[in-house]
Amino acid sequence: MPTTRSATVQPKLEEVKGTVTDSKKANESRKRKAPPEAASSKKRKTADTAAGSKTDASKKETEEKPSVDDADVITINRAPVLELWASCVAQFVYPELSWESCLSIGGAIASITAMAKGRSIGVMDKPDPGEAAERREKRKEKAEHDQLDEVDLMSFHLKLKNGQAMVGDKPKKGNETALRKKYGDEQYEKAKQAMQQAMNEWKGKEDDLNHEAFKMYEQFRPNIPPGQKGWGRKGQLNLQSVKTVVKPD
Repeated sequence: MPTTRSATVQPKLEEVKGTVTDSKKANESRKRKAPPEAASSKKRKTADTAAGSKTDASKKETEEKPSVDDADVITINRAPVLELWASCVAQFVYPELSWESCLSIGGAIASITAMAKGRSIGVMDKPDPGEAAERREKRKEKAEHDQLDEVDLMSFHLKLKNGQAMVGDKPKKGNETALRKKYGDEQYEKAKQAMQQAMNEWKGKEDDLNHEAFKMYEQFRPNIPPGQKGWGRKGQLNLQSVKTVVKPD
């Protein structure tokens, strides 16, 4: 029986390849002939889209990140921060004392802490143990003889002579003018007010505040490099952090 074939003629492989090649060449030709304005427009559109995405991401990050008012940040050494904080705590815990006496107490605590730090990191000489013990004994006898007042503040036991805290054998005079200069007038008042207002919530719990006060200072004090690298360096005191740290749980 004869085999029937379709009347449709199948194209040869060469013809198919030729058609594809011709089409590809035509497309490439159209791409080459595309006006430069179209390419530039496409690039601009891509750049604008990327810039828009970057702006949106930056805007979102800014919205999510809490803003810090520059007026609430003070660049300063740690010692004046501890001095003012301890003075405010002294006034809060011992309201019968004058502000000048409280400043003396704050200055004494700052001085004692600075000496201890300096000796621990090797920038200040350590006293001879025997001589130090002898001086302590003499101070104790003198304090008993003179019947000096005593205060316990932030884990420091201090003797008061004529309203001034003793550092070793010498009274520490309260000097608000010198302390104010270290801050600047406006920043000093802001820092003092922030500390005093934060402590108001501890009314009736003065002993509890006194017990926690130095730990609080360690949390909000300016950050500086450890060891000798941080000796004498300034850091940032954030007054908002003071309020957050001092606020009772």
